[in-house]
Amino acid sequence: MAKQYKDSLKTLSFIVYFIILFVLWLVLSGYLKTLLLFFGLVSVLFVIWMSYRANALEEDSLPIKLILKLPFYWLWLFKEIFKSGIITTALIWNGKFAPQLFRIKASQKSTTGIANYANAITLTPGTVTIEVEKKTLLVHALNKKLSEDLQSEDMDKVITGLDK
Repeated sequence: MAKQYKDSLKTLSFIVYFIILFVLWLVLSGYLKTLLLFFGLVSVLFVIWMSYRANALEEDSLPIKLILKLPFYWLWLFKEIFKSGIITTALIWNGKFAPQLFRIKASQKSTTGIANYANAITLTPGTVTIEVEKKTLLVHALNKKLSEDLQSEDMDKVITGLDK
């Protein structure tokens, strides 16, 4: 029974990924000509096939549970990017940056969650994730303020909320 549930979950994840990838391709390309739609379909099927062969679609990467959470996460991430962008711009204009290298713990349970956390850190200006080792991230920040923002664990909590 458990194997049948796992197989149906994997099949469902492939269908959801196919739909998401094809809609994304359609939105980004903007073409509705038959030949181009066919090429888009073939490219999406190729990506799905490669994902299957690489075992890239784990149980924890099923996007169905994220559909409602992602828009709020993106709004929060854009706010963080904007806020960090202003701080980083001021640091560079004033020449008052004191780079810091520090380690932080990730509380996410899945590899996808840890990757999302590392990517969110890198997306915010002034911080870069240099290394990920199990649940510890090595991060470079342009100054103490940016490092303190990350060490406050607010971003960690938001990403962990996506993981549940």
